[in-house]
Amino acid sequence: MDNHNSSSDLKVRITEHIQELAQATDAARVSEEMLHYLDMCSRFHQYSPCNVWLILMSQPNASQVAGFKKWQGMGRCVRKGEHGIPILAPIITNVTNDQDEEEQRLVGFKVVFVFDVSQTDGEPLPEPPDWKSPEKNAELQEHLIRFAESKGIQVQVKSIGRDIQGVSLGGKVILDPEAGTKTLIHEIAHELLHHVEGVLTSGTTRELEAESVAYAVAKHFGIDGLSSPNYNALHGATAEKIMEHLERIRNTTAEIIQALEAKPVPVD
Repeated sequence: MDNHNSSSDLKVRITEHIQELAQATDAARVSEEMLHYLDMCSRFHQYSPCNVWLILMSQPNASQVAGFKKWQGMGRCVRKGEHGIPILAPIITNVTNDQDEEEQRLVGFKVVFVFDVSQTDGEPLPEPPDWKSPEKNAELQEHLIRFAESKGIQVQVKSIGRDIQGVSLGGKVILDPEAGTKTLIHEIAHELLHHVEGVLTSGTTRELEAESVAYAVAKHFGIDGLSSPNYNALHGATAEKIMEHLERIRNTTAEIIQALEAKPVPVD
């Protein structure tokens, strides 16, 4: 991989890629497919970590759960004979405080039952917009693994399950065998950007930074079929948020590109 880019040329190219991704992310956010899917997602209750654990203990393959009436409201019915998944629902009561003001107070929990989509029949739920980029480049993949190792990052390829493509654990990346090369770049970007002492960012920021780096590096090396706009949109990113982090994205992208091309060129 010969490097034919000057420092300024590389900086311009990376910036163009990020601007392209930013614009495409905003377009994805307002697409009919995305809006339909997000509307469906908003109708599902967000469960506490405790209840998520209870759900997975009862139904390890559960993907989307809701109560009996909630499913009816979405045009689906729980099949006869299906057993509900027990979770804890808060019991809230109105009380009068010391200032003689009425307020709501948690007084306990009760067991209620929810059902996974696999236990229901009826109107089909919208599929999530395509967010995976499965294309693989064996040579680039090997270079990326060697680059990761030079940074003290171990790359392990094994099945993860639950539709997860890759995981960054701080010093270690786990990559699903079905994941594309862009996913490996994404997880390495997490390692470089977010497993650093003192770096505190929101989940949205972490994902838009890692995905933007992955997109720009993948574009640089000619990987096609990138679904990064959908990935960013599903994680709440916007064009404005992406451009706010341009310097961090651009510098990390340049670091990876220059290392893979084995001819370091500093980028301001």
